[in-house]
Amino acid sequence: MTKNRVLVAGIGMVAAAAVLVGCSDDSSSKGSTPSANNGSTQVSSGGGTEVKVEGQDLSGLDVKTVTCVKQGGKINIASGAIGGQQGLGVVMTDEATPKVESLGLVVDGNALAVASMGGANTGSADVKVDGSTYTITGEAAGADLKNPMAGMISKKFEIKVTCN
Repeated sequence: MTKNRVLVAGIGMVAAAAVLVGCSDDSSSKGSTPSANNGSTQVSSGGGTEVKVEGQDLSGLDVKTVTCVKQGGKINIASGAIGGQQGLGVVMTDEATPKVESLGLVVDGNALAVASMGGANTGSADVKVDGSTYTITGEAAGADLKNPMAGMISKKFEIKVTCN
């Protein structure tokens, strides 16, 4: 039982951190500016973004606030703050076949994640690229915060975003 509590707490922290990291990165720059990492920061937002959980649009998430930032060999996707309700944060590699390093979703107040922590994997994510459009699909896992002792919950997700 104690092992489950530690795992649940760790997953919740990873999901929250992914959302916060993504949000802090999107607010640091709007437009292309010089960067010490790779020469430029590319920020995209709005148009054509979709965030679905269990096949349904993630209600309470304003997709117009979702931004995509390419900088320093990473792609960060994040939503704006929505009063602590629903949220999104993704960090993935910026390469021909991107890999998700961390993903956090807040769904109905529950922090769900895709991450690797201490040799244990939580959830799964695959990325498909079509031009400048990224489609991330998989399953995020976390705790039911209304009933943390009930064990883990998981939700299938699909995120589609354009990142120029």
